[in-house]
Amino acid sequence: MKPTQHSAVELGFDKSCVSRNAIKVVQGLQSSGFDGYLVGGCVRDLLMGRKPKDFDVTTNANPEQIKKIFDRARIIGRRFKIVHVTFGRGREREIIEVATYRAMPGSANKKGFRGAPKASSSGRILDDNVYGTIEVDAIRRDFTINALYYDPKRERVIDFVSGIEDAKTKTLRIIGDINTRFSEDPVRMMRVVRFQAKLGLRVSETIFSAIEKNAALLKDVPAARLFEEVLKLFHHCAAAKTWLRLRETLLLYYLFPQTVKCINQAGGDQFESLILSALNNTDERVGQNKPVIPAYLFAVMLWRPFQIECNKLVANGVRRNEAFWIASDLVFKRQSSSVTMPLRVKGPAHEIWAMQSLLENRIPRSIERLLENRRFRAAYDFLLLRQEIGEVSKDIADWWSEIQDRDVHHRQAMIETMLEQGRGNSNPKRRSKHAENKTTPKARNPTGKHNG
Repeated sequence: MKPTQHSAVELGFDKSCVSRNAIKVVQGLQSSGFDGYLVGGCVRDLLMGRKPKDFDVTTNANPEQIKKIFDRARIIGRRFKIVHVTFGRGREREIIEVATYRAMPGSANKKGFRGAPKASSSGRILDDNVYGTIEVDAIRRDFTINALYYDPKRERVIDFVSGIEDAKTKTLRIIGDINTRFSEDPVRMMRVVRFQAKLGLRVSETIFSAIEKNAALLKDVPAARLFEEVLKLFHHCAAAKTWLRLRETLLLYYLFPQTVKCINQAGGDQFESLILSALNNTDERVGQNKPVIPAYLFAVMLWRPFQIECNKLVANGVRRNEAFWIASDLVFKRQSSSVTMPLRVKGPAHEIWAMQSLLENRIPRSIERLLENRRFRAAYDFLLLRQEIGEVSKDIADWWSEIQDRDVHHRQAMIETMLEQGRGNSNPKRRSKHAENKTTPKARNPTGKHNG
């Protein structure tokens, strides 16, 4: 297969957008006698006039050889071994991923290839540590726009699969047989949707038909891996667009089955409105370089399933406080069978949900504590979403919007005014103590599991 070579300058590459550390890795490989190229999304973004956030490097050196070249390097992964080369520390830390050229499955005995490929009965590659040449590495990649190799030293871009033309025309084209590619790695179906939404690419109906045909293959992908892919779907801009496109495929059912079930029930439109509002807010925060947390995403996606289970338990005589913990643990367990919810996600999601009743009840002696809680902002944002769909009154949402911007003196005045207006019980102190004991997030957890 004869590649075409192009001048990066003529293609309009802005080298100032390339990580200096990525260039150091390429130079380190080349000075040690190996190939070294930037590859994948970073090259695609440079070609499309976008500033890359992550940088991947590929080479003909194997992981052990790569590790010897760089001081702060470690080999990670089993199915697909790569090397993480680390620069800087703390907020300045940057990780450059370095991967060895991959070969075609079944080519381990051919000259120039090393390794022993393994695949499942469905065709999913279980062990991709089969090393080969750059030519074969190119056709092993998923999309033509991700199979471009950039040498920043020589300012050359190597194209084996007409990826440059596809990038210019904003066309997403899969390399090789579509069904085979999806069988090898079902996550590629999720990437189709993500790239279409994020980059505005044209995707043929043939590809979407293949997604419908192969969507069930996601069940074979480890739930922990799908967690990382879900974050890529919804935490990298275009989250709302991605959701709408996922809704047109069967993929969403295999990622969030409880969520889809609730949306398809009576009142599901209201729940989906809450989800879309949350995703639009996430897009705004990502665009402003503000932090986003996975717990908030999952708290939104699973809110209605949690409400339904909680109400069922209460209807059957379970105290609401106990029903909260039982229902949340049940919903989280079901979700983790599709997409893993790590403990660092479950805990904060529990808190966001638990704080909703406290925010609604506005218990006087709990207010300052709530405002100082590290989850307050996420819980407050969630309250605003619920207000938009009519679950919470506008007066309560506006009250919390105002009090958080006031000093201690004015906060106390607002609390006194609320008490004078006789909200709820005629005896505010008695009501406050009763409500606090009933709804505090530090209440006993009958399941014996963490309480966030």
